[in-house]
Amino acid sequence: MKEAIKTRLGSLISELTPDFKGDILIETPENKEHGDYATNIAFVLSKVLKKSPQEIAENLAAELTKRKIPDFLKIEANDGFINFFLSDQHLYVELGKILSAKGGSAYGRKKKTLNKIHLDFISANPTGPLTMGNGRGGFYGDALANILETQGNKVFREYYVNDRGEQILTLGRSIKLATSDKGHVTSDEENLYKGEYINKLAGKISKKLNESETGQKAAALILKTYLKPAIKKAGIKFDAWFSEKSLYKGKEYGNIMGGLMRKDLIYEKDGATWFKTTQLGDSEDRVLIKKTGDETYFMSDILYHFDKIKTRKFNKAIDIWGADHHGYAPRLKAALKAIDIQEDKLDIIISQLVRLVKNGKEVKISKRAGNFITLEELINEVGFDAARFFFLMYSLNTHMDFNLTLAKERSQKNPVYYAQYAHARISSILRKVKAKKKGGLKLLKEKEELNLIKKLAEFPELLSDISKNYEVHRLPRYALELAGRFHNFYEKHRVINEDKKIMAARLSLVAATKIVLASALNLLGIKAPEKM
Repeated sequence: MKEAIKTRLGSLISELTPDFKGDILIETPENKEHGDYATNIAFVLSKVLKKSPQEIAENLAAELTKRKIPDFLKIEANDGFINFFLSDQHLYVELGKILSAKGGSAYGRKKKTLNKIHLDFISANPTGPLTMGNGRGGFYGDALANILETQGNKVFREYYVNDRGEQILTLGRSIKLATSDKGHVTSDEENLYKGEYINKLAGKISKKLNESETGQKAAALILKTYLKPAIKKAGIKFDAWFSEKSLYKGKEYGNIMGGLMRKDLIYEKDGATWFKTTQLGDSEDRVLIKKTGDETYFMSDILYHFDKIKTRKFNKAIDIWGADHHGYAPRLKAALKAIDIQEDKLDIIISQLVRLVKNGKEVKISKRAGNFITLEELINEVGFDAARFFFLMYSLNTHMDFNLTLAKERSQKNPVYYAQYAHARISSILRKVKAKKKGGLKLLKEKEELNLIKKLAEFPELLSDISKNYEVHRLPRYALELAGRFHNFYEKHRVINEDKKIMAARLSLVAATKIVLASALNLLGIKAPEKM
């Protein structure tokens, strides 16, 4: 509907001022007295037309009203804003679309396009099991991929395996120490990896291997024994596992270095190779190749993104990174621009930190110290659905507390239980009626009925918005709001009653609610139960 309003307003505005190129912002007011949609375009046009926003809003609202658009009950001007109120007819049409969609799965979905999106998420170093914190980006990436696919995109999910570099040597040293006579970590070695998993790995790897070989062997075992099983348990699927080592086997490395040299962006200093990133807006130049001859993470990331966008020709790359990479994103984008990859080809989403809270108190965790809660342990503790829903409820750019106590609670205080209970309740209602006749939708006149239909009708627009702004947390919140409106409707109006026509209409509404709620939960990777 937002796009439809934009189109109609844009056409009207072009008649008033053909040269206007501004964006038309359509919002959903929190106060429903201000309509189902509203725009501040009159304030923007006020500067161009030299008239008051209210006068412009009144003229635009009057002209749109003259055109008798069936989607709207009324269009009015209010303090310079234009407010749009949806008609009941529009709601009935949307309800009919849900009920006529094949199995409900088509509602909110768009036709497939040629747009190819590369999605890189989790990608934790293969130096230990996935922690609880990895679950946040993992579930987010998985749900985002599902939502992007509803809008016709072809999404390729990839796990980038950092199987070379300093962390692999550190892993090797950690395991060699565990097999040595010393058998413990000194203060000089406090940055080594610790934990029972290190001892288990040490028992599987030959002592004859050097630190580098030991690290490589251990990384492969961690990937096979810890990472892949945990990801499978989390219900996350990847199309490929991309090895960092493979970046240095082709021609891309030499071609990129040659191109940077020709642009005079490379120089040697203290035995290392440096990138003149200060010329690209960075605070200091960055090392690409250390004096040991080993390439840095920065070099690998440049190669990796070149491979995604130039070699494999993805239209867009989306990276989901941890909070410690916040300052790194502008540097990488600037470097990619230097090798002719435009900024809009890469979107980087930063995931903020997670605290585990139990009975109101924080549970301290540290991966390096070997004191951490794995993703598998969290799923075992609270359940698959609760783990996913709790992480997905919060915007990635905010710090979050994972409430372990609430996640384990089997009551409607628990958000995922509340949403799933609504679906189970709906399923129970529909099971009670054997003959499900399609009722006359125009009989649905009660406020709670119309409010429920309005929430259902928001679903396609919500999916479209999330595919553009990546605000996945809006989908679980939508599921909760939809569940709330259903419960409110059901508690105030009898579905199964003596008036067969009203009953049929309400059963249609209940069936449509089940379709959309199940679709929302499934996109989040959460079960929509028939019984609870």
